[in-house]
Amino acid sequence: MKPFNSKNLAGIETSSSVVPLRPNSEWSAIKPLTYEDIVNSAPKPMEYVLYPWLPKQGIAFIYAATGVGKTLFTLNVAYAIASGGTFLKYRAQKPRKVLYIDGEMSYIQVYSRFMQIVGQQGELDYKENFQLLTPEKSPLKLPRICSPQGQEFYNQLIKERDIEVLVLDNLSMLSAIDESNSEQWKVIQDWLIELRARGITVIIVHHAGKDKKGYRGTSRMLDCADTAISLQDVSSDQLENEITNTKKFKIEYHKARAFGGKDSFPFEVSLTKFGWEYQSMEQNNVHRIAEMLNMGIKQHEIAKELVLSRPYICKLVKKARATGLLTD
Repeated sequence: MKPFNSKNLAGIETSSSVVPLRPNSEWSAIKPLTYEDIVNSAPKPMEYVLYPWLPKQGIAFIYAATGVGKTLFTLNVAYAIASGGTFLKYRAQKPRKVLYIDGEMSYIQVYSRFMQIVGQQGELDYKENFQLLTPEKSPLKLPRICSPQGQEFYNQLIKERDIEVLVLDNLSMLSAIDESNSEQWKVIQDWLIELRARGITVIIVHHAGKDKKGYRGTSRMLDCADTAISLQDVSSDQLENEITNTKKFKIEYHKARAFGGKDSFPFEVSLTKFGWEYQSMEQNNVHRIAEMLNMGIKQHEIAKELVLSRPYICKLVKKARATGLLTD
C-alpha cells in the first residue's frame, strides 16, 4: 500500500510516512529542574568582578566611536580587575586572572597605555593576573573568534592559564562576520554563553554605530549581555582639549541587568595629567550653565543649546548660585 501523499504550502507533494530523526544520544542528559531541584539548589549570592556593572560570569559590551577612548577605558578596567583595585567609581572584590586580546593597535601603543596605567594604579601584586595577546608579539595570526578552531584555541588557552576574565578588543578585528547578520552573530553568541556556563566573565569592545550612542550591528547583539556601556565624546572644543591634553567622555549604560538606581546614572569622566576624575552629569551641567550665564547667555538660549527643559535649567541655576559659581 502506497503512503498517502499531500501537498505542503509550497505545493510540493510530501509523504505522510515521515522517517523520524535519530535523536542525539547526548540529549538524554538535558533534563528540566523540578520544583525540588530548584528549592534545594539555591545559588550563592551574586559576586562581582567589578562592582556594580560586571557580575561574575557576566557578559559586557563597551562601545564608542573611534578616538573616544574605549581601549584606554577598557585597559584600565581590566587592570583594576587583575589587581583587585579600583577605577573611577568601580571596585573589584578581589584580584582575578585577566586575558586581554587586542586585535587592532600596534604594540607600542598598547605598551604606552599599559605603562601609564601601571603608573596610575600601581604594580600588580600577582604579576600573572594580567596577560596580553597582541598580533605583533605573536608568531602566527590570532585565530578568529567566529570559527570553531579559533574558539577551541581560546578555550584551551583559558583553561591552561586559569583565566577568569576574557577581554576581546575589538569585535571587528577579532572576527570576520557580517555584524548586521543575526545568524552569523549567533556563532559568537553561542560561544559567549558557553564561556559563561564555564564560569568565565567576558568583556567585548565594539564600535559605535552611525548615531555614536548605539553600537554597530544586529539588534540581537546584546541579547545575552548583562551590561552595555556607551562611551560618548563630550568635548566641546577639540583644539582646546588637545592643548590641555585632556580626554573627556560620558559613560552611559544602555543595558543594566544586574544593577540600577544611582549606580546606573550616566556620568562624565576626564583624564588629565593628574589622573582620572569623574563627576555626575548634573554637576557637569551646573558648571556649564554657570559659565554660559557668566558669559551673558540667556536661560532660554541655554535650554535650547543643551537640550534641557526650562524648569531643569532653573533648578541648576539655583545650585550654581548656592555654590558661588555665578558672578551676579
